[in-house]
Amino acid sequence: MPKVSEIFNCPIMKNPITAYSQLPYEKRIVINTAIGMCFSAVLACAKFIIGLFSDYELIGISIYSIALLLSKAECLLGIKSRKRPFKQRNLFISAFLFAASLFYIAFMGSMFFVERRLKNNEMTYVLLVAFISFTELGLAIYGLFRTKNRGHYYRNIKIINLCSASIAILTTQMVILNMQSETDVINIANAYTGIGVGCFIALCAVYIMIAPKASVVGREHAKFMLTDGRKNAIADMKKESAEITLCKSAVYGDYVFRAKIADPIVEGDITRSLSLWKRMHIILKILCCILSEILIFVWLIGRLVLFFRSINLPDRLKKMMLSNGFAPCKTQVEITPSRHIESNRLY
Repeated sequence: MPKVSEIFNCPIMKNPITAYSQLPYEKRIVINTAIGMCFSAVLACAKFIIGLFSDYELIGISIYSIALLLSKAECLLGIKSRKRPFKQRNLFISAFLFAASLFYIAFMGSMFFVERRLKNNEMTYVLLVAFISFTELGLAIYGLFRTKNRGHYYRNIKIINLCSASIAILTTQMVILNMQSETDVINIANAYTGIGVGCFIALCAVYIMIAPKASVVGREHAKFMLTDGRKNAIADMKKESAEITLCKSAVYGDYVFRAKIADPIVEGDITRSLSLWKRMHIILKILCCILSEILIFVWLIGRLVLFFRSINLPDRLKKMMLSNGFAPCKTQVEITPSRHIESNRLY
């Protein structure tokens, strides 16, 4: 057992902020999620207890909050432990998130039948709620971009954070509308918006369930062996490398299989080329930011179209290579305890 002096002399105790900033991004996600879950669990339990004695609405809020916590807990357990298969754990994550969406839809749908008490909140309180909600939404979206290629568990955490941020945005809407009138029109507007948010959370749960089979994450690497040279019209085996385009997009970047050739083996990874944003000059980027209110919806629609166009690229590559006389080769990645965090990027 270490001495007390040794504990306080370790680097993380001397300067915890510096030690934290030097941690890999994956470990920081785990620490941030664990700390946030502790606070959320305390709040959810407090709401549930208070709801039993005074306000029954708090019971509904605490139930879907607990469901979100359970889905996030499964992500953390999946990162730290391999006792349960990934497919089973991923199914639990999506199931808890889907349950949270159902509870939230039911809770917001009850506004059609039960009149909510309106509160006159001060402007300072409204601005504080709005600031916190939009900050949470911005961090959630930023986190999704940061965890794009870091594994399913890390991305799932950020998706759950996005769902939580969406609920926070709706809470901001409710607080603002509660300042307006005393009619039930406000409850109807909140109910419709809340059901829409619940449906969005349900779609996120479905995406988490199908993502391992539809996305490239964890399946980027591929290895093929030429078995029938007469069919080969896709790769010049005399060269040292090859690039096979799987999905073209001038705006968002092409999905390309970049491989090295060692006759008769073709081995490489599915990558995406630079998007138009990364290729643009700084002046054009500033102009896009000025027109962001107009372009953001066009960009999102186009990104959604690309998502459906690029579903299951590894299988598409496999079929393409089979039709050109190549057979897939199984590759195994050696996983050691020291590479535990890195190995979880597969999931």
